[in-house]
Amino acid sequence: MQATERTGDFRKSARDLRVLAPPVWAVSVRRCKMPAGDHGDCSLVSKDGGQPHFRIRVAKALPEEAQVYVLLHEWAHALSWGSESHRIRAHGPEWGIAMSRIWQALVED
Repeated sequence: MQATERTGDFRKSARDLRVLAPPVWAVSVRRCKMPAGDHGDCSLVSKDGGQPHFRIRVAKALPEEAQVYVLLHEWAHALSWGSESHRIRAHGPEWGIAMSRIWQALVED
């Protein structure tokens, strides 16, 4: 199966990631308007001192396939940061390992 066949649907990709590559904390995923040049971001947030969760935002102005690839990129941040988000380099070795894990789980057969 080609990568585009498995990554063409944003919502399905988000559901699959929750099962195939779950991070330490829950993840909320939103497509939204982003500032010019921003494609997406990932942050660890906590509301009113409650349980933290990762918030992933993806630029809705992107074509859907590009949104999926941004989702994979941002999910790798959530997966690599775990509960140590303040100690892990944004695109360091941990992120690379997480991205590889996601790619193998979601894109490769």
